[in-house]
Amino acid sequence: MKKLFAIIIISFYIIGRTTAQEYFTISNYTINVKVNKNASLDIAEKINVHFTEQRHGIIRKIPYKYKLQPLPAGVQQAERQMQSGGYTRTIIEDINVQGFKYEVSTSGDYKLIKIGSADKYVNGDQQYIITYRVLNAINFFKDHAEIYFNLVGDQWATTIANVNFTVELPEPITDTSNYFVATGSTGSKENKTQTKWIDSKIFSGNTIQPLNANEGVTVGIRLPNNYLTQPDYRFNGIYWLLLPVLVFAGMFYIWKRWGKDDELTVQTEFYPPDNISPAISGYIIDGKLHRRDLTALVPYWGAAGCLKINETEEKHLLGLYKTKEYEFVKLKDLNADTPEFEKTFFNGIFKSGDTIKLSDLKDVLYISMNKAKEELLSEINRNDYYVKYSRGMATYFTFMGIAVFIFGILELVTRWYENKWIGIALITSGFCIFLFGLLMSKKTVKGNGVCQKLMGFKEFIRSVEKDRLQEFLKQDQNYFDKVLPYAIVFNVADKWKDKFKGLDIPPPTWYSGAYSGNTFSTHMFMNNLDNSMRSMSSTFYSAPSSSGSSGGSFGGGGSSGGGFGGGGGSSW
Repeated sequence: MKKLFAIIIISFYIIGRTTAQEYFTISNYTINVKVNKNASLDIAEKINVHFTEQRHGIIRKIPYKYKLQPLPAGVQQAERQMQSGGYTRTIIEDINVQGFKYEVSTSGDYKLIKIGSADKYVNGDQQYIITYRVLNAINFFKDHAEIYFNLVGDQWATTIANVNFTVELPEPITDTSNYFVATGSTGSKENKTQTKWIDSKIFSGNTIQPLNANEGVTVGIRLPNNYLTQPDYRFNGIYWLLLPVLVFAGMFYIWKRWGKDDELTVQTEFYPPDNISPAISGYIIDGKLHRRDLTALVPYWGAAGCLKINETEEKHLLGLYKTKEYEFVKLKDLNADTPEFEKTFFNGIFKSGDTIKLSDLKDVLYISMNKAKEELLSEINRNDYYVKYSRGMATYFTFMGIAVFIFGILELVTRWYENKWIGIALITSGFCIFLFGLLMSKKTVKGNGVCQKLMGFKEFIRSVEKDRLQEFLKQDQNYFDKVLPYAIVFNVADKWKDKFKGLDIPPPTWYSGAYSGNTFSTHMFMNNLDNSMRSMSSTFYSAPSSSGSSGGSFGGGGSSGGGFGGGGGSSW
């Protein structure tokens, strides 16, 4: 029975080993590491592969993020950058593969280099030459520095017949005795290589027996103090901050040439332009469509005698608290020549009858409101208030700015240590493009004329004196009602309301309010209207909800897989 159990265990082990094997073997793995004075490493790998069946190519995986391991007592901790959360990081850049198509991506703690073409297969012997640069892979200590590097990673699920390696230093070192080489699986301290120093500058060697699957080669060399320059990687790539400067300059030029409105001389206007509704006025004066632009049509229709609003109070919990309710009463239809967006909005309110409560429009009217918004924009286009290409540019740059901004955030969050300055540059550039996009809509001569009158009318509403208002009210007792919708879209209704304190104006015929003591006052009416307009805006637009590395010194010894670099690969 015990023999049978042992056979089963061995069988599963053999099957596991077999299935783990790759569809290729490596006949020779040559790696050259050039250590630069600035502590960067230039890596060149030449991998001779023999495919046992057709494959597209190989995937080389290189780790850039390493989990920090606890250090034994008395072992000196390296002074490292880009270290947080129990991990230390390197930067892999300038990746290149000679003679093959390749794609570089990031997956977890690894850089993946996918070599080969999806529409092409390879077989037999192939040679892959991969070059790249590694930053932050040197351990710096108080009295020395060390290179601790996995020349061949232990994540190749295949045999490697032979490994040749060189580590080239920037200049000779006086003491070449303090180094180690380890081969085998992770943690192994065996050294199955033969090595030599050339001119105290180049450390070279080769394995003396093949590496099995998941075995690697690691080297460690102690370097003198101040032998290498310890860089500050916090500012690596800071030159990317030139990008938002260039983007700003380019967008400013585009805006000034194709998007900037002509300078307008503002003159006081006592009435709005003829045949320009409050909704269109609200859009033209600032180039934006606000909720208030359409909501202001309610008092506009009221002043025109098309509807009436009855404000009532409803008691709850035996009268302990009260809520406002607003009832819309249709008095007549809009004129036949009224713009379509107004008809859509008006008919949407009274779709179920000539009398409707505001609460009954909740989660219902939004369909008509969305359609009215689209029709309003079409009305503006049809009347040529804006240069057509400029509005297209405005839309394009606005969405482009948002896209660049979001991409910058993703770069900043997912690749903070590697692409921090790229992310910051993209976020700033995206914000700049977005802002200029908002300013890009250029008005035509007709549009400038309307805007000029609207600005003059807005200035009048803001600055008119009470005695002047009294004169207008004598000439037209409905002057207050006619101006109110425009004061709402200009966002100066509060100032307009304050102008009428102490003035004797008749109650509006289109609004029946629940006034304290049943006594009308302009100030009370405006306060009630403020509340009603906020409730209307909220209700009109409401819609139903949709459902690693230790970072320590090798101290004259070390093990396979304990340094930076390494990784492995597979076929695809």
